[in-house]
Amino acid sequence: TAPFGWRSAAPRRVDEELTGLGLGDVGVRGIAAGLRKAPNSALGELCLGSNGVGDAGAAAIAECLASPDSALRRLSLCNNHIGDVGAAALAAALAKNTMLEELDLWGNPISPEGRRLILASAKCEVFLTSGQVRRSEPFTPVNAKMRGILFDWIAQVHTGVSAPMALDVAPDPQEMLFQTFSHMDAYMALQPVARSDLQLVGVACTLTAAGLSTAAGSGEEMELASWLAFVTDGSYSAEDVAAAAGCVRQVLGFHLHQPTAYTFLRRYLRRTGWTEESFSLANYLLELAAVDSTFRAERPQTVAAAAAVLSRQYVAQGVNIRQMPRWKTKLLRCVQADLRHELAPCVAAMSRLHARQQPRQELFVNKKYEWARLHRVATLKPNAPMDAAYFERYMRFD
Repeated sequence: TAPFGWRSAAPRRVDEELTGLGLGDVGVRGIAAGLRKAPNSALGELCLGSNGVGDAGAAAIAECLASPDSALRRLSLCNNHIGDVGAAALAAALAKNTMLEELDLWGNPISPEGRRLILASAKCEVFLTSGQVRRSEPFTPVNAKMRGILFDWIAQVHTGVSAPMALDVAPDPQEMLFQTFSHMDAYMALQPVARSDLQLVGVACTLTAAGLSTAAGSGEEMELASWLAFVTDGSYSAEDVAAAAGCVRQVLGFHLHQPTAYTFLRRYLRRTGWTEESFSLANYLLELAAVDSTFRAERPQTVAAAAAVLSRQYVAQGVNIRQMPRWKTKLLRCVQADLRHELAPCVAAMSRLHARQQPRQELFVNKKYEWARLHRVATLKPNAPMDAAYFERYMRFD
């Protein structure tokens, strides 16, 4: 281990993106020591995924989180070797921490008990699983056309002008929408759903994504359940919606705690630069992809990165961008995707989707992004679709 002794020393400057460097527990203890010193103590985001971090490394990071001086808002420890001992250390720190907003823990061998301990302690969003949920027993899935209609309708529900306070003042309405999409796909992958119950599944997943108290007689939950029952034109009662939401929670379990494509989009745009116009365009492209079932085969990280790339292609039509040095290198480092076989084909597919779907005025997503407050990005003429080879060359030149 002598040649790697440098890893245990506290670095003068801690970079926010340290994924896949093979740091191990020794290196992460050095990072933790570095976080206690200026200017690293002001670091707001830290990615330590895929570093072979075990319980000892998790405990070192937990000490940082427990400090009242911790400035971290987003921390990724995904795809490591953290078990229940490390989870207990993190849970104890999370009980004290009020600054952290997001914690990635998927891809770690934490038991159900360890996961529940973390969820009970955390005041932030904790992501415990990631990736497409797959059913163990085959059954006839909801077809692409029905799914598309359902998702487009749910997007409309989420922008309802008479929505109750619980829906209208969500901390981030777009995150709640994409959580709803995620819950719907996961539930329909695990449970057979009759066509007549698709609306019920959609509103039940909306109620679940709202994250309201599920205690008996909870006023906020029942108020939202009543409104969601109303938007089904009386097909279901508030009690039906609440009961269906309970079923969603039971079936999905820890799959309720997954990052969405929108979660990753926000992270990537913070690294690569954005403007209000480019942010709206990226969200529009992301929603188009969410409604289209073919993008379910892609990782949410890849879909988010594709939207980030395409949102920078419309400067000629007035979509200003923020110039960031080496933004392509930063994005590729964050996404951890194979450019030739994963990211470039996804960008090309999204460009084709945009060209195909933008003229369809019957789609609510197109109507939504014609609004002035969303910078009318749905009125932009789509660029001519380019193939994957073009986007591979584009991303290699930084």
